[in-house]
Amino acid sequence: METAKLELREAENAREAAKKQLEMERTHSSSSNGMELLQGQGGGVTIATPEIDARIDAQKRNLDGLLQRYTDKHPDIVSTRRLIAELEEQRKREVAEQRKLAAAAPAPTGVTANSSLALQELSRLMATSEVQVAALKARVAEYGSRYEQARALSRTSPQIEAEAAQLNRDYAIIKKNYEDLVARRQSAVMSGDLDMASGVVDFRLIDPPRVSPRPVSPNRLILLPLALVVAVAAGLFAAFVGSQLRPVFNDAQELRAKTGLPLLGVVSMILTDDDQRRERSNRMRFYFGTGGLLASYLVAMITVSILAARQIG
Repeated sequence: METAKLELREAENAREAAKKQLEMERTHSSSSNGMELLQGQGGGVTIATPEIDARIDAQKRNLDGLLQRYTDKHPDIVSTRRLIAELEEQRKREVAEQRKLAAAAPAPTGVTANSSLALQELSRLMATSEVQVAALKARVAEYGSRYEQARALSRTSPQIEAEAAQLNRDYAIIKKNYEDLVARRQSAVMSGDLDMASGVVDFRLIDPPRVSPRPVSPNRLILLPLALVVAVAAGLFAAFVGSQLRPVFNDAQELRAKTGLPLLGVVSMILTDDDQRRERSNRMRFYFGTGGLLASYLVAMITVSILAARQIG
């Protein structure tokens, strides 16, 4: 859109330049009426190329603006200079062609012929500029309309998205209701078919199996004490078996009775400090192990009792 506006301003400037040249030519034509026809260096008439001159002037103004911003080697400056050179070459060719046509045509009498030719050329340039300005105005108006439409769409897009989301939700609900209705209709059709064929086939509804949340067995309130008793009994039995396999005599009489041999004397056992600490450590481990067993048993019993009470409740 900015490019179109820039082109429109350039076209309007070119139109204003052509309009000024046309007014100047008309003034000059009216003031020079009756004067002799100007001769060129080769004896030909003076040829005017207002359209090319206006384009050259516009490009030169553009070149001046570019030179204020860029260096001489900038691509835009190089291309603008090349375009100016091409326009000047085109002007030379048109002047040469017009001179040839003027030399072949009958010589005009007075300045009126040259002025008329310049006026026609300027009028044609003016008409071309008007058409170009009108086209660019239409383009700018179209771009402005598209810009306003885009702004309107950008403002309404959230509302459209919300409506689309609502429509999708409504569609999902309607689709689910439709599927439910289709399933109910199919069920009704099947029920009707079964009623018609009731004499052939007998259908019975069987309740699904149900499982009680209460455990059937074992009774943990009885199982845990029995497990404790069995564990203690197993420990005592293991200790008894160990004592029988590796017997220990606690006094001299027991040793004499077991072996049947005369006993000469008894040597008392003296425990060192390390042995006493080791003995105390063994006793503490035994006490802690027994206490831990009883504590675990109590915790298990309390937990099982609470779970059983919740299941009953």
